Amino acid sequence: MRGAIIIDTREQDLHILHKLDALKIPYVRRKLNYGDYSFEVDGKSYENQIVIERKGNLTELCGNFARGKSTQHTTRFQREFERAYADKCKVVLMVEDGSWERIENREYRSKFSPSELKSRIKTWCNKFQIELRFTEKDKACEFMLDCFRKYFKN
Repeated sequence: MRGAIIIDTREQDLHILHKLDALKIPYVRRKLNYGDYSFEVDGKSYENQIVIERKGNLTELCGNFARGKSTQHTTRFQREFERAYADKCKVVLMVEDGSWERIENREYRSKFSPSELKSRIKTWCNKFQIELRFTEKDKACEFMLDCFRKYFKN
């Protein structure tokens, strides 16, 4: 059995790619319809069944919810989730270096209050059936691989 991680061509932060190299795990870069990462096994792609949308931190996540100048970016972010939801694709929103406690302690740069941010996150997760997971940046690759292994086994 041969597998590979699929990395969206628009994914900018490549620390996961470097970790995959270190672990000698094959990957391919190609445009995904939604999400930043998925996987394939024996030539069968799971990119329409499960994806991971990675956010580097809480500030980046806040930027996706912001209004005003970044409306175009917010709209693109929302359309991605709408497409995944319509296709019944499981989306795991992986936020690196985030936690509910860090939100409560306002460890992010945004005008959102902690209660506003938590409300937006919960609303989006419910609306689009997104699974939110927080992980430390140095454990993001292992977290992603574990998600895909669990999905494949089930």
